[in-house]
Amino acid sequence: MFVYPTSQSELIRAARGSRTQAEFARLLRCDRSCLSRYEREQLGAPPTVINLCLRIVANSMATADVIPNAYERVLKQARRVVAELEMLEKR
Repeated sequence: MFVYPTSQSELIRAARGSRTQAEFARLLRCDRSCLSRYEREQLGAPPTVINLCLRIVANSMATADVIPNAYERVLKQARRVVAELEMLEKR
C-alpha cells in the first residue's frame, strides 16, 4: 500500500525511488550534495524541486491505478452480477 509523503524528505525519497542520488540529482539539475541535504532536511528544497517531485509521485500513482488490484476486480464483477440480477428481476 502506498504511504503518502508527509515531509520534504519523504517526498523526495518517494520521487527518487530506486535511482541513486547522483542519477536523481542530474534529473533535478542540482548537485548530489544538495540533494543529500534536501533528503536530510538540512536544506529547504526550492519550489522547482518540490514541484517536480510532486509530479513524479503523482504520475507513479496514476500509472499504478491503471491495473486494478484483485479486490477492485472482484467488486467490479460483483456490481455487474447485481446489475444483471436486477435486470432479470424486472422482466
